[in-house]
Amino acid sequence: MHRKKRNESKCYGGVARIAQTVRELKNNTTNTLFLNAGDFFQGTLWYSILKHNIVSAVMANMSYDAVCLGNHEFDDGPEGLVPFLVEMQEANVTVLGTNLNTSTEPLFENASITLPKSKVYTYSGIKVALLGVVTTETITIARPGGVQILPEAQSINSEIEKLKKDNVSVFILVSHVGFDVDQTLADQCPDLDLIVGGHTNTFLYTGSPPVKVKPEEPYPFVHNRTDGTRCLIVQDYRFRMFLGFLQLEISESGNITRWSGNPILLSQNLTEDQTMLDNLEPYKKVVEAAVNKVVGSTKVLLEANGKLCRYKECNSVNLMADAFFDYYANRNSSVPHAWSIVNAAVVNGGIGRDSIDQKPNVTLGDLLGAMPYDSDLVVMNISGFNLQQMFEYSVENFTWYPDLNGKFLQVAGARVVYNFSLPNGCRVVSLKVLCANCSVPVYEDVVANKTYSIVTTAFIANGGDGFKFDKSVTKRTDGVSAFDVYTQYFTKMSPIKTPEEGRVIVLDLPPRPNSTTTPEPTTNGTAMVMSRDDWRSMRRDHIW
Repeated sequence: MHRKKRNESKCYGGVARIAQTVRELKNNTTNTLFLNAGDFFQGTLWYSILKHNIVSAVMANMSYDAVCLGNHEFDDGPEGLVPFLVEMQEANVTVLGTNLNTSTEPLFENASITLPKSKVYTYSGIKVALLGVVTTETITIARPGGVQILPEAQSINSEIEKLKKDNVSVFILVSHVGFDVDQTLADQCPDLDLIVGGHTNTFLYTGSPPVKVKPEEPYPFVHNRTDGTRCLIVQDYRFRMFLGFLQLEISESGNITRWSGNPILLSQNLTEDQTMLDNLEPYKKVVEAAVNKVVGSTKVLLEANGKLCRYKECNSVNLMADAFFDYYANRNSSVPHAWSIVNAAVVNGGIGRDSIDQKPNVTLGDLLGAMPYDSDLVVMNISGFNLQQMFEYSVENFTWYPDLNGKFLQVAGARVVYNFSLPNGCRVVSLKVLCANCSVPVYEDVVANKTYSIVTTAFIANGGDGFKFDKSVTKRTDGVSAFDVYTQYFTKMSPIKTPEEGRVIVLDLPPRPNSTTTPEPTTNGTAMVMSRDDWRSMRRDHIW
């Protein structure tokens, strides 16, 4: 794998360790449910290379009772999700879709995929229903295509009313909406007894955790309603570092009367399932061969760490934007004397993740770490007015906390100046793009009633990060992969020397508040602190 020598003392999680631990828990306890709250796709080199194939191969052998989808399952659109769901159906893994209407997406219809709104289990005569929802934010931060993502609370309550007619008395929600929204749903859906949550990767723990990660609340979090009832809420942090474990006692009337448990740290002391490791070996060889392939070199640090591309110009995403712009600028235009078919490239700062150090041998793994989320390239014909609004939106409601928003735009073939002391909607003080239908490229002020051709990603064009475009904006795509274009350009331009050069100028940026981030994990009883590089390496390489 693309990493330093594996340090077992810092290796947490992994599907082989999860599979073995779950098997042992199921063998030693009764009436068990193994649930997952989504985001199986993305986040690792394994997924970037193997896509749904590796996720399906793993999940088919994890003994899940039910799961819900996360927003990342929609990143590759219905065309990336449907094959995964077909394989889950064949493996008898229940994928819940309480707030999804898939009948409006032809790919689901063609594959005869229907996601159940609920699943009912009976324990000692007590009927327990599982429901599953994904955040409605998926509409703007991913590519759901024709799949309708309906309001969560309304969908939950509607299904619960149907289940009550079948004498179901316990209702468990598997949710990918975030910890704060889970609490809101607990109020809006008064019949819910337990929420197994995701999306925000909130760390809940009762007592002192086995690593130095600060819990936000006890495990489970007890949400007390104004009517005197309560709903338990659990999450178990990020990167599959912990396995959530909750034991419940339920009365004959269907009330949760007692509970206990805590997330289990999936440390190197726990046994890994050998069958899972063996099954992963062929995939591992494919990944290793791919990520170790040298694709170029860079004489400069391509900087992206610390989410700096979300509040200032960064040369790492400059390079990506240059690649996208170059791909279309090299096409022949039908307009006489035109040198390019596009005026500029515009991408969200959130596309850039890891930095790439100065080095003579840059591998595909380095590029995948820098740009782990792929998307097709799209050319938009857009008025100057709408283009200006696009840039205004990218700096609207800027805040450092709780997280920097990925919608901050990076550019090629454009120059923009922001003044953050001005109100929302008025922060773009200058916006220029290159003329395309000209013999000598020069930067020109964007004019409201002129039309410009802008290359961006399908993620942005289809509403990712909340970008919205009216019907006057036309879009076309050849289905070319942004990552493939980035890789080809990196090879062509090596050694890379991309600078920061005043493409994006930010005036009066609000000062960064004191850091409130959770400390990185350390092992108890030692001084072994994980460096940023080690933490990143664990995220990339040890998730599987």
